[in-house]
Amino acid sequence: MKKVRVGIVGAGFIAKIHMAAFKENHQLVDVVGVCAGHKENAERFAKEYGIPHVFDNFEQLCSSSEIDVVDVCTPTNLHDDVILCAAENRKHVICEKPLTGYFGEDKPDVEEVGSIPKTHMYDKVKEKVALLEQKLKAANVKFMYAENWVYAPAVEKMKRMLKASNMVVFELRAECSHSGSQATYSRRWRTSGGGSLMRLGSHPIATVIHMKHYEGYVRYGKPIKPVSVLASIANLTKMKNLENEPCYVVSSWYDVEDWSIVILEFEDGSRATVFSTDVSLGGVKNRLELYGSKGMIVANITPNNAMVAFAPNETVWGDEYISEKLETKAGYTFPSPDEFWTRGYPQEMKDFAMAVLEDRTVLSGFDLAKETMLVMYAAYVSAELGNRVLIQ
Repeated sequence: MKKVRVGIVGAGFIAKIHMAAFKENHQLVDVVGVCAGHKENAERFAKEYGIPHVFDNFEQLCSSSEIDVVDVCTPTNLHDDVILCAAENRKHVICEKPLTGYFGEDKPDVEEVGSIPKTHMYDKVKEKVALLEQKLKAANVKFMYAENWVYAPAVEKMKRMLKASNMVVFELRAECSHSGSQATYSRRWRTSGGGSLMRLGSHPIATVIHMKHYEGYVRYGKPIKPVSVLASIANLTKMKNLENEPCYVVSSWYDVEDWSIVILEFEDGSRATVFSTDVSLGGVKNRLELYGSKGMIVANITPNNAMVAFAPNETVWGDEYISEKLETKAGYTFPSPDEFWTRGYPQEMKDFAMAVLEDRTVLSGFDLAKETMLVMYAAYVSAELGNRVLIQ
């Protein structure tokens, strides 16, 4: 069987997750090249994973005849450049979330990009999204949005149960939270495009949009779309009463938020509430709840109680992995037997590879990436203005 030839741009944390998912689908995918901002990092990555080619830069990788798909695993502020270069070279694109963002490009003298009015950011993001959509369509290439929650087994099961019940969804509640990213790019708006709402909220926001789309297709043959958003954001680690107090969460944020809540209103009148925070100890919380006219469903993606363990101190389990972002291995923990599978990474890459091989659409594509992006920046406008904002 012919395999999809992938080139990875980036050699950091998310590139390793993608690489593990590709290896799970080795019968469909060959990762043939890699590049990174520092070539030595790409060389180290290539040696670790047995990748044959190391490219000097993404332009060289995108133009290679050895590559079918460019996998964008860079910090968010570089996504646009890589996507446009891939499209120019007629390469399909896998892009890690979120799609793009506002990074202060048109205001180079502003150091605290997060202080720029969010209405300005929203307008600029809409222009960016429109340009990316235009270029991808003109190139006739596939855009595959790496939103792994959409592929998580618990979310897939929720959709099957929703279809079987044919019920009306009143409300969705979702959360993605942990104790803060260790990545230096995440501290500044100029490189991350936002704080917890962007980095973490993109998962649950995309998934509640996806669920309402799915309900609409099942019941009416068309998606149910979000129409407005009401949001609040905060920097809770900057609270005055934390001064000189021990703090076990990341607190070195520069001009981005560490807490957010977003309420989406959909065109059928239903609601979704999304929490995304960097102030939550105890490991990553990835959770989706559905409340409907005939039943309710809760998907504990991570953590879940497939396994429970106890240790009197953190050295007991040695180097054995327990779960992501867990501050200590002491006490009760919830070891994940296969966290990548639970969170949908291998399933995601299988769908992408088969879409290229069979020339079909993907479950998570540009429309979901676009809608998620517009919702998030409308949410920033709402938080700044203090009122509900229509999604345009």
